[in-house]
Amino acid sequence: MVRLGATDIGDRREDTVLDRDAGPLYAQIRDHLLGQINARELAPGSPLPTEEELQQSFGVSRSVVRQALGELADRGLIIKQRGRGSVVVPAVEHHRRANQAGGLRQQLASAGQDLQTRVLLLERRDPPRRVVEQLDTGAVWYLERLRSVQDEALIYMQTWVPADLFPDLDKAALDNGSLHDAMRSTGVHPEGGQRHVEAVPADATLAAYLQCRESEPIMLMRGVTRDRTGRGLESFSAWHRPGTVFDIDAHVNDAQPMLERLERAGALLAEAEQLLKGTG
Repeated sequence: MVRLGATDIGDRREDTVLDRDAGPLYAQIRDHLLGQINARELAPGSPLPTEEELQQSFGVSRSVVRQALGELADRGLIIKQRGRGSVVVPAVEHHRRANQAGGLRQQLASAGQDLQTRVLLLERRDPPRRVVEQLDTGAVWYLERLRSVQDEALIYMQTWVPADLFPDLDKAALDNGSLHDAMRSTGVHPEGGQRHVEAVPADATLAAYLQCRESEPIMLMRGVTRDRTGRGLESFSAWHRPGTVFDIDAHVNDAQPMLERLERAGALLAEAEQLLKGTG
């Protein structure tokens, strides 16, 4: 076993150890860099050390380094750029419209992405007080789902659904299916509701589901979906993996036309008062 001195790999100084009796050296270097990519110590889009730096760090020939980088490139984890070194493959951005209730599958499909849904848990459970107030009932289903794109986890969701409205909610039907479609099949039509988005740190459970670092900031969307009468159909919390982009259609309130209309209305009112006085 050969222990080298402190090295700079992925902006982190550490002792690098290669065991010359534990298999090919290129494979050990590959796995070392792979571990840093998976731990996001080498973040998406960031440059790798140069071939020369890796040679010096690991005490190996350039051909060994090139073989290690070649395998990472073949796996689609890095991009080798002639004359510019290698970079970690940039993270794919997933867009969703924050002001649209439901329709995530259609939103992703428009970007050429296929949404998969895996039901982790579906059971009857006593809800917290806020859910009782939002849904106006304590008889609810508790639903956990993991939603992915191309086998990459995108959203972890916890959802509460009134059991009296949907007594036959079925796990098998919701796997790779839509909860809102299941609601519509019973004659209940989701209309929308208030949404709240904030950044929160990932705990150990969320980090495992969303394949990110513990304490890494992720986006949490909470909301209640109602029908056209205002009846609560679901209360949900949805945690989105890093790289999710929320698109919002923003409009400027044009106050000037409103002021002009108010001034015109005031003038008409004054004119009407004068006419009434004249006929009096």
